[in-house]
Amino acid sequence: MKIFSLLALSAIAASPVLAQDTREAGAHEHGVSTLELAIEGGAVELNLTSPGSDIVGFEYEARTAEDKDAVEAAIRVMLTPENLVILPNAAGCRLTEVLAHLHGHEDEEHDAHEGEMDHGDHDDADHAEGEDHAKHEAVEHSEFHLRYKYACEAPDALTEVALPFFSVFEYAKEIEAAFITEAGAGSAEIARETAILDLTALN
Repeated sequence: MKIFSLLALSAIAASPVLAQDTREAGAHEHGVSTLELAIEGGAVELNLTSPGSDIVGFEYEARTAEDKDAVEAAIRVMLTPENLVILPNAAGCRLTEVLAHLHGHEDEEHDAHEGEMDHGDHDDADHAEGEDHAKHEAVEHSEFHLRYKYACEAPDALTEVALPFFSVFEYAKEIEAAFITEAGAGSAEIARETAILDLTALN
């Protein structure tokens, strides 16, 4: 289902305030996860991205046994969708695909850093120091990515998505959600107090 480019465009067009907030905050904000949901016929795809600090309480590379255990435990939780998202029973949805992993930027930033040094002024100490600091900050950021796909017998019954995500991950504070259905597109900011995405609240 190749509709997430449409989802992004529709959500931004439908909710300029949310889009502006996202640009100002940057793609990575502590306490804030992003959710993209698309429904096309009986096919449902859900993508969730969460900063490492929201899931395991840290974003640095897991080196100790305790940190590695925390990451592995989080992945195990994510591999069971019902732990994080619950679709209405009436929709008759069957899970067809699940993917969960931790993504870091160390290699990408390392390559970019080397490229900059090849073309930069090696005598500019301030510039080099700034690059090192930026690289360090980027390396310290990691994100959990997960994707769930479903086949639903009664997609019209998909009126909301419950999010036990908040009760599972104590550090998470908010989800910025964008969704698209055959009825239209919508967006919402979901907090712990609500923990439900209303799919009928279209923009």
